[in-house]
Amino acid sequence: MHILFFGNASTRIAAIRYRIGTFARMLEADGHTSTICLPQSIPEEEHYFGGASKLGKVWLLAKIALRRLGQLRHVRRADVIYFRGKLFPYGPPLLEYLVCWMNPRIIFDIDDAVWEPPAHVNSLFLWLVDFGWTRKMARCCQHAVVGNETLADYVRPLNPNITVIPTCIDMDRHQEKGYGPSNPVVLGWTGLKDNLGYLTPIEPVLRQLAQRHGVTLHIATGRDYTLDGVVVENARWQLDEEIDYLQQADIGLMPLHDTPRARGKCAFKALQYMAVGTPVVLSPVGMNADVVTDGEDGFLADSPEEWEEKLTRLVTNADLRERMGRAARKTVETRYSHTVYYPVLKALLMKVANQP
Repeated sequence: MHILFFGNASTRIAAIRYRIGTFARMLEADGHTSTICLPQSIPEEEHYFGGASKLGKVWLLAKIALRRLGQLRHVRRADVIYFRGKLFPYGPPLLEYLVCWMNPRIIFDIDDAVWEPPAHVNSLFLWLVDFGWTRKMARCCQHAVVGNETLADYVRPLNPNITVIPTCIDMDRHQEKGYGPSNPVVLGWTGLKDNLGYLTPIEPVLRQLAQRHGVTLHIATGRDYTLDGVVVENARWQLDEEIDYLQQADIGLMPLHDTPRARGKCAFKALQYMAVGTPVVLSPVGMNADVVTDGEDGFLADSPEEWEEKLTRLVTNADLRERMGRAARKTVETRYSHTVYYPVLKALLMKVANQP
């Protein structure tokens, strides 16, 4: 079986690495072949989002369009085609329709509520985004892979052929951290710079913890974050240091606003912290509420008072951090690893590939 994967970003984005890359390697080790087609390289993507002028962005988009047209040469010989998001970031899915006409054995994949505008993003280019992409793909593709039940509930009325596969964790890459007392205790947050706004509701709590217990906040993203009264260690996110960020933290944070976009998230950053043995405190929004059993392998916090109380328990108790961290890693290993979901994805790919 030959699988053609179309990714919607460079390998800098976690969904490309973990929803395509790791599974592709597992398929090839199993005797199958694959081709992965991406729209741009990591340097191009960093330039696009990191300071390119509007004219520069137009030029990069033109390069993406030409690159995509060249990648269509792989379509007819593929046994199954896997859309991991859009082929082109703006406008209607003309390229997707062309691929569907050339080879209808297609699966599309989403791990976010992409029909909702992204939080904390203000850009004129948002006016060009087709937020109806999911509906259109559900009607023309044979099967949908979604990251959680919230996304499945949206797609199911449009296409009943759905498989839920979370954004899985590569347990070989996510090695368990060392445990023990820390001074100071480090709270960790990592993610896209646009999502730093999710920290706003717990900023008063972070100030209180810094004042009472001297905690440090470690942020790994694309720009610096500052918070009065809190010592913040900023790291420019780098792929080869991804696991270090997760292991350096004594406690991982994933606060969310309860919005339609946030409810569609796949709790991936929480799962990454948990996979290396870092206990987490999460907002009980969407999949977050399913990932953690409150008090056993992490904490759920739904108000500033709960955030303060549960973070304080972890900050002041190294034994609790170790116990929860070990339980969290076990949860990820048994419920959210690639090993668990690889047979599910392989069976789905073979099913679609064998259709007339």
